[in-house]
Amino acid sequence: FEKTHVYVKLFQKEYISRSEARRLMTGLDKFKEIILDFKGVKSLGQGFADEVFRVFRSQHPEIIIKTQNINPVLDSIIKPVLDNEI
Repeated sequence: FEKTHVYVKLFQKEYISRSEARRLMTGLDKFKEIILDFKGVKSLGQGFADEVFRVFRSQHPEIIIKTQNINPVLDSIIKPVLDNEI
């Protein structure tokens, strides 16, 4: 799967827990690039964001994770996780 794009549409209004993040990311380690579409998602928990954007990325550094439809509330939760990763 060299250039496969996975569009993950999040159907819930909020994602909070690490276990929800792990379920979402299950099986996506087979792809080189993942695009997470947050359209309609109102909030994320810090544990969810940490699990996807720090833990999963550290376990799979070769995988590119991109996001779409990030509102300012979600951005304020995801950005600190990405900043702390550096």
